[in-house]
Amino acid sequence: MFLALIRKQLKVLWRNPQELLLLLLLPIILINIIGFALGSLMGQDSEAIQIDVALLQQDDEQQGLQAFVETMALDEEIEARLVDMLPISMLVDNVFKDMEMQELLTVTKLKPNELEEARSKGDYSAIIEVPKGFTEAFYMSIFAGGERPNLQVYLNDDKEITASVIQRVLDSYQYQYSLMTQLASNGYLLEEVVLPAIEIASSISTVNEKEPISTSAYYTFSMSVMFILYMAGTIASQAYLEKQMHIFDRILLANMQPAIYLIAICMSTVILSMLQVFILFVVAHFMFDISFTNAPMYLVVTFMLALVVGTIAALLSALNYRINSAGASNAFSTTFVAILALLGGSFFSFSSFAPTIAAIGNWTPNGAALQSYLALQQGGTFDQIASYIGILGMLAIVCFIAAFVLFPRRGGVA
Repeated sequence: MFLALIRKQLKVLWRNPQELLLLLLLPIILINIIGFALGSLMGQDSEAIQIDVALLQQDDEQQGLQAFVETMALDEEIEARLVDMLPISMLVDNVFKDMEMQELLTVTKLKPNELEEARSKGDYSAIIEVPKGFTEAFYMSIFAGGERPNLQVYLNDDKEITASVIQRVLDSYQYQYSLMTQLASNGYLLEEVVLPAIEIASSISTVNEKEPISTSAYYTFSMSVMFILYMAGTIASQAYLEKQMHIFDRILLANMQPAIYLIAICMSTVILSMLQVFILFVVAHFMFDISFTNAPMYLVVTFMLALVVGTIAALLSALNYRINSAGASNAFSTTFVAILALLGGSFFSFSSFAPTIAAIGNWTPNGAALQSYLALQQGGTFDQIASYIGILGMLAIVCFIAAFVLFPRRGGVA
């Protein structure tokens, strides 16, 4: 009987292909329109770019140079030439303080105890950390073949454009410095000092160790988690039609428990919702070249989101039966979905300018699922989405309990 109820729900919706096409075609159209429109706007903003860079220099260049000179027993003439090659001073004075760069770039020096706070706030496009002993290790790598020193560069993934500019500047500086030392090693620049080629190795990472997300990918996920909510209102409306057509009365005569009926509504919604998201993701993969490298984790998130949508469908069905109208499902589809979509970040992300609203949105089913998808798209693990999975599970339990409590024992008023 339980499987028969699920088949019945699926057949009822299958006989209304217009609603199915609306739930599938409309999000694809919106992803195209919004993705291309916002992509163009982002490109126009690049003319007014402003880059904020933080420099944490834990190494004293003069002390490092002096320690190297004493270790290698170099004369004053060579020491004077090495002063002109101080790597961080050259980066700041010759690159960051260039007249053209100063119009775009502001450099702020940090203290060691300010690093973690600067990373967490995300005010800077990039943070460059110069570790202790960098200068001495740098010169040792040139003259004594020692291990190459490393700079730690943290790029802010919330400021993708400006962070990419800084990365290009650093890559260019590394290339030019390596070229200069290569020329010096062949006697073209400093005949008195023999310098083998050297590269300044740098470890570059984003502040939160995340890969940037394209506009198309963001709106693929945001539209998917929004339109899956409409499935709940659609199924609940179909369930209420069963009452009007006295189909539910025949179910009661078969001595069917209300919980079984609600579970059947829930599971049929889960199946249709997962199918809906699967089709959207397949289309997005071929149309927008969006990859899903960790497919099992995407499946887990989709199932949990579909489970919440299923319990919402059961809750709306219970409300429809109790008030003896389709008002609950209609109000949900016309009003509450839009509110949930706004809070959950389906239209735009609140994280950069309204963190409180963003935190509230993470407690919505679509918001929690969206954050999970975005984390997975950036190479996240289960630990990073476990809290969102927990929110989805809790919402599913609460909605189903509410549906069971509100559902009339005998189906309500006939």
